[in-house]
Amino acid sequence: MIHIVLDAMGGDHAPETNIEGAIDAVSRYPISITLVGILPQLEKALKKHTQFPHDRISLRHASEVVSMSESPTLSFRKKKDSSIRVGLNMVKNGEAHAFVSAGNTGAMMTSSVFVLGRLPQVERPVLAAVFPSENKPFVLLDMGSSVDCKASHLEQFAVMGHHFSKEILEKDNPEVALLNIGEEEDKGNALTREAFSLLQNSSLNFIGNIEAKAMMKGKADVVVCDGFVGNAILKFGEGISKAFIDFFKKESKTSLLSLIGLALLKPAFKRFKKKFDYDEYGGAHLLGLHGISIVAHGSAKPKAIRNAIKTAMRGVEHNMVEKIKAALADNHPEKK
Repeated sequence: MIHIVLDAMGGDHAPETNIEGAIDAVSRYPISITLVGILPQLEKALKKHTQFPHDRISLRHASEVVSMSESPTLSFRKKKDSSIRVGLNMVKNGEAHAFVSAGNTGAMMTSSVFVLGRLPQVERPVLAAVFPSENKPFVLLDMGSSVDCKASHLEQFAVMGHHFSKEILEKDNPEVALLNIGEEEDKGNALTREAFSLLQNSSLNFIGNIEAKAMMKGKADVVVCDGFVGNAILKFGEGISKAFIDFFKKESKTSLLSLIGLALLKPAFKRFKKKFDYDEYGGAHLLGLHGISIVAHGSAKPKAIRNAIKTAMRGVEHNMVEKIKAALADNHPEKK
């Protein structure tokens, strides 16, 4: 059985939200979970729940917690018994198959790299997330792990994204695109132009540059960019979704006609929310490491935690680490 470690202290609503998500996950999937955190708090929160398979949820004490505002490097050096470090060490030591946290993203990435270690061929690990679009979900990477990139990094991101899409999204031959300000080959800055050349000469199914508006039409299965751009897109997407929902909530209160009109559209809004709801896609996968590490959103609700756990489970089922390791070794045989 797949065993997953969950940082019960991570996120804005810990530990209750994480425990609810974990209980939901073990009730749906053939997995077991260890909740890591301050033991008295976990025991108190878990006592509120009775209907779940008790034999598949265990607790592990961690005396420290990394707050959302702490420095990633300082917390790694000073908090060696944090819930993040304890959980990742369990994966490193073979006690678990994967780790999931909605805690401090920087601390998660820093700790994952230092504890699990990079694969031999990886220059930079990459944060990959599944995004919804009008036609199909796609993988966007990097989501913020590397804000200053070289063209060779983007090429590696594309290789890892290709295999992630192939295994997790079940695409036979994923279409890979480079996010840019125009579709023409000579568009963009020095980084994107050099990356275009590398990807064009690779064995990937590279379809060229893609603009953000086409990305949301589902024109590619894998979209590659540096972490600065990827994180900006993520934050903008979160903001525009909230603005959309808030706008219609306010409009429903302006007049009876507006309320009736919105009531008639309620089924369509529900379908829209389900399709474009970030919680449906769970967490982002930190690719390029000797182990599976999933970064969930800090404000994640129980459903998002459950789906982040599902993402971890599928990564294990598809042997994601070894497949990426083999693919990168084929690209750089001298580093095997």
